[in-house]
Amino acid sequence: MTYRIEPTFVTPIYASFVSDFPKIKYKIDNVIDKVNYSYKSEWGKTHLLSDTGFGENIINKLRLKCLSDEIDKHVRNYCDELNFKYKKYKMTSWVAKFQPGDFAHIHEHGHSDISGVFYYKTNENDGDLVFTSPNPFLKTSKLFAGTELSWIHKPIEGKILLFPGWIPHGVKTNETDNTRISISFNINFET
Repeated sequence: MTYRIEPTFVTPIYASFVSDFPKIKYKIDNVIDKVNYSYKSEWGKTHLLSDTGFGENIINKLRLKCLSDEIDKHVRNYCDELNFKYKKYKMTSWVAKFQPGDFAHIHEHGHSDISGVFYYKTNENDGDLVFTSPNPFLKTSKLFAGTELSWIHKPIEGKILLFPGWIPHGVKTNETDNTRISISFNINFET
């Protein structure tokens, strides 16, 4: 007798690297000093953001077409894997700065079809991204209570991640002397 366990209700998280990180990094290096940061008052002094309202598109504002084109390519790849066809989408984006001691609480972007992050500056130890299970009932079962309730992703410069906006995620405390900078974004498909 043979059997298999089928991975039902999986959460598709896309991970890749941008194709020309040195070029994109050079372009960002030339404009990153123009970014003004502030704390989102409701969160306290957790980490700095270029847009606490999450309604702007810092990528367009800084004229980072090379990064915008790269994100577009990866969105197409992600959607192709999921057999989803679209014509257009709207993107908002912001820069997140994690200084020593900073973190991001567990949250989600439920209003977004896709959320994503691009790692611009990191030493790979300055704040792992943590995804938590969207299934709150795992811990109610003796059989599944020990099931992994979170998945940790180490940041790497040039890496891009795409994931459903509804999946809970956060950033572990930066316990290094390094300042980590990433560019996050939300995508909503137009109908």
